[in-house]
Amino acid sequence: MREALISILILTLAASALAEQPSPTGFFEASVAGQLGAEEVMLATPTPEKARRWLAHLTEEAHVAGTEQERLVAEYVRDRLEEFGLEAEIVRYEVFLNHPEEVSLRLIEPIEEELSLMEDFLEVDKDSAAQGVFPAFHGYGASGSASGQIVYANYGTPADFEQLAKMDISVEGRIVLARYGQVFRGLKVREAEKRGAVGVILYSDPEDDGYMQGDVYPDGPMRHPSAIQRGSVQYLSVQPGDPSTPGYPSRDGATRLSRSEMKTVPRIPSLPISYREAEKILRALGGERVPDEWQGGLPFSYHVGPGGAAVEMSVAMDEGLKPIFNVFGYIRGASEPERTVILGNHRDAWTHGAVDPNSGTSAWLEAARALAAAVESGWQPARTIVFASWDAEEYGLVGSVEWGEDRAEELSANAVAYLNLDSAVTGPRFGVGGTPSLRDVVRESIARVPEPNKGGTVGEQWEQRLRSEWAKRAPIDLDSPDDEFELHLGQLGSGSDYTVFLDHLGIPSISFGFGGKYGVYHSIYDNFRWMERYGDPGFVYHPTAARFYGLIAMRIAAAEVLPLRYGSYARALREQLDDLRRDVVRKRRQAEDLQDESVLNADFGALLGALDQLERAGGGFDQAVEGIVARADSAAAAAVNEALIQVERALLVEDGLPDRPWFRNVVYAPGLTTGYAPWPFPELRQAVEDDDAALFDRGAARAIAALTEMSRRLERAAPGPAN
Repeated sequence: MREALISILILTLAASALAEQPSPTGFFEASVAGQLGAEEVMLATPTPEKARRWLAHLTEEAHVAGTEQERLVAEYVRDRLEEFGLEAEIVRYEVFLNHPEEVSLRLIEPIEEELSLMEDFLEVDKDSAAQGVFPAFHGYGASGSASGQIVYANYGTPADFEQLAKMDISVEGRIVLARYGQVFRGLKVREAEKRGAVGVILYSDPEDDGYMQGDVYPDGPMRHPSAIQRGSVQYLSVQPGDPSTPGYPSRDGATRLSRSEMKTVPRIPSLPISYREAEKILRALGGERVPDEWQGGLPFSYHVGPGGAAVEMSVAMDEGLKPIFNVFGYIRGASEPERTVILGNHRDAWTHGAVDPNSGTSAWLEAARALAAAVESGWQPARTIVFASWDAEEYGLVGSVEWGEDRAEELSANAVAYLNLDSAVTGPRFGVGGTPSLRDVVRESIARVPEPNKGGTVGEQWEQRLRSEWAKRAPIDLDSPDDEFELHLGQLGSGSDYTVFLDHLGIPSISFGFGGKYGVYHSIYDNFRWMERYGDPGFVYHPTAARFYGLIAMRIAAAEVLPLRYGSYARALREQLDDLRRDVVRKRRQAEDLQDESVLNADFGALLGALDQLERAGGGFDQAVEGIVARADSAAAAAVNEALIQVERALLVEDGLPDRPWFRNVVYAPGLTTGYAPWPFPELRQAVEDDDAALFDRGAARAIAALTEMSRRLERAAPGPAN
């Protein structure tokens, strides 16, 4: 009864919102009423009951990529798409993966004790005793044995290892203990290996996602003392995808690298553990007390080591080629069927994956069901909508990267946008990152999605929060004005399946979700019980995510003029560049205090000029396009759409970024030393980090050339006034 009442309320709110809305961007006046009517059908279709049903089935068993359980989940997803009336298929690849055969970790000093590599069984949670769950291991972690003294390295960032060096503490021949956070786990292992460590142990500190952040599971949403964060240790910011086929697809007969030839996986063994087991090591650790900022949340003073604690670790992996299964569904376009709008979500999980990723899979299925209902009502998109359910994302975005490399030519020619959904729901807080060209269609779409608990729309809540956060920022210490709020999408780095589309192929992309307190990431407790009690009680945000997903897909796929707009693009980039400029100013001031002349003195003048040019070109383009829409000029619309496909491909460079040529976008990339977090203008950021004047000059020249070419493409695409 409660779910029925919620559905009725949401339908009423949706109808009310649509009745008040202005014409959606890019639609001719004659088609607006039909589009809005079809959107009402779509918005009314997702329900809590269906979302709950999909998630319950998807999370019945753990389903790691390369296992039989994951193949069965792929078939379940394909069957649901066909049940909705969509054309569907499974595309199989053979890729390099690993699963643990035997793992162990033993404390050998000051006492001998076997350390647990599995979570506790909790009587209130049946899934915590599930069969078929792998013990603690790292995807792409190396097989091997190691023993030695422990050195604690805080978060294991390059700066943390540099701090150890300043303290005259070497990790060579030792085992590094580091906590999760700040940078991608694979880069922690990489830094330790570069400095001569023989093994790495990673744990989640209670300061970051345990009892210092809230009640722990099963009494709350935060990390239980025994919970372990599994995950991949591939060098994600160097190159994602199958490490045996770097830069080309894993087709049958492809040339394969051996493990020893792979450049994006570790050579030393590593293991994740819980903070309960890490405490046994940290309590015994001797040496200096840690710097204040390295102190975590365990109830004693941390020490760096070495001395006092030593461990012995053993990792044996079953590794080699294993099958993965991407699932696709299609709604074919009527007038531009070769153009594609891709809705992607990965399906594989380290355990049951109720949040990561199957909250996204549940919402993705509801979006597919809702769009199928719109088609049944008579709506048909101009462009083809592709539903993509990726496999092996957790190992390193493998399913999406292999498909993206396999279809690179076709995608480069025809893909309009990629819309990503990963962990869709951990709470009520909406967030979205993406390329600035999609800002307007994101903003108007989310503004029409009812907020199920707070009233109003999700868009109202989102904009209000962003405005409040902007007002609290410190004053800008630069010569560019920044005294008015302008809504921008968040920045995309990496760590999810948009990476191949944005960073390798230059396709406009977004990634979104609803967030909240979430402490069971990649553990056995990321399961249906956690979601039902803490992530989304009532399952109201899963269908809310589906409504936004469906609505933005409908608008991009059906608009007579593609709703890619560029008036705000340069302003968003300038705001991101200002962050880098502020860092340069800080470094210069610190260097002056220390009389250090080695710090880079960067000149951003020419780059700011290129952004000014882009702002003029983008504004002129947007204005010209509005004229096409106003006069319903179909011929001009077709010409503009043809040109729009290639506008952001101008940001790609053929030889890629320094030290990582797979990443080809000179404006968007993950940080080389962060993995997940973004580095806008990545060559310039790397140059500032390294104080490399030559790299800065080269990167600035390439960024200026790309932005100038993007401006030219917009100027050529903008039609003149009608005769």
